[in-house]
Amino acid sequence: MDTIGARVRRALRERGMTQAALAQSIGLGESALSKSISGFRSFSAVELAEVANCLGVSLRWLVTGEVDPFEARPVARHDFDGVSRTYSCHSHEDREILESVALLYRQASFA
Repeated sequence: MDTIGARVRRALRERGMTQAALAQSIGLGESALSKSISGFRSFSAVELAEVANCLGVSLRWLVTGEVDPFEARPVARHDFDGVSRTYSCHSHEDREILESVALLYRQASFA
């Protein structure tokens, strides 16, 4: 049976990230993280959420090993031309949505 620690190790490996880098990213001591991954210490709910976020995995997968069937997955509504490195939208409505999302990100970065 897979454990949370095993899934954390797997996600670390897949991202080429070290335990030390993860510990620093989530503000947890390296020893505490190592003990949690090894099963000698339990992760707190907040730590699990931070680990999932940092590793780019869902909290459900991290805790249960199961993919969330209702996980939201954003899909681009534009095309990207790798040669010219430009984006294009096929409709006016799509362009407005893309511009609104870009504005949201710009505003969030100044918050």
